[in-house]
Amino acid sequence: MNIRPMLKQDIDFALHLTSCEGWGSIALDFEELLAFDSESCFILEINEESVGMICTIPYDGFGFISNLIVLKEHRNRGLGAILMKHALGHLEGRGARSHLLDGVLKAVPLYERFGFERRYKSLRLEGRVAPRISDDIREMVNADLNDINGFDAKFFGASRKDFLESRLKHFPSLCKVLEIDGYIEGYIMGSERRGFIRIGPWVMKTHSERAEALLQDFSSECEEMPLRIGILENNEGALHILQKHGFAQKSYSWRMIRGVRGSWTFSDHLYAIHSAARG
Repeated sequence: MNIRPMLKQDIDFALHLTSCEGWGSIALDFEELLAFDSESCFILEINEESVGMICTIPYDGFGFISNLIVLKEHRNRGLGAILMKHALGHLEGRGARSHLLDGVLKAVPLYERFGFERRYKSLRLEGRVAPRISDDIREMVNADLNDINGFDAKFFGASRKDFLESRLKHFPSLCKVLEIDGYIEGYIMGSERRGFIRIGPWVMKTHSERAEALLQDFSSECEEMPLRIGILENNEGALHILQKHGFAQKSYSWRMIRGVRGSWTFSDHLYAIHSAARG
């Protein structure tokens, strides 16, 4: 048995695993994780055969864990626990005092055995929004990224600049800024998937009707494709907007935390998570 860092040539295997779970991952998801930190995603091998994986993100002071999947024919052998122990050791070695994840229901008991506690349901919703253009909202440009990163880090708890840069690079039309009197009041980003648009991240400085306007302007770029979004249940403002537009809950996981109980990633100014892998 061997656990080694994930390589670019492992992405097809990673996508096979996520496809078997019914997740909507694309190659870019793993490319971004490897670009952020090439030594923080892992492949489990048995007799040189890849049988599982796990991914981590060591942010400043805390870390995220995701994509814990073992091939079905190798389950019930404790391999998931071995991968979790490895991931936690890696994050602790990188200085993470808190560890977070979005746990699917069937994996929650495993995470609880490792000391994770449930905080909020991490909801998955789907719907459509009638587009409406707003004069205060414009397309994001590269020159915005430093300001956007500072704005985002204030509410998220750490810099996600690499991920924000990649989102803008690959999906520029799906990146919008709400700017009033020269100041950023919010932003929204999205990515095109297989047959739908995934919203996230979406961050607001204040809870106001401008959040809804940002979503409606964003929708003008989506060509009537269905929208999917992940959101923590503590964000009542975002939930009100989504329910108003007829979004339906499709599933949920649990946002869980282990270690120091900081406020990272739990701010209700985060109207959409970036993804289950990144918070």
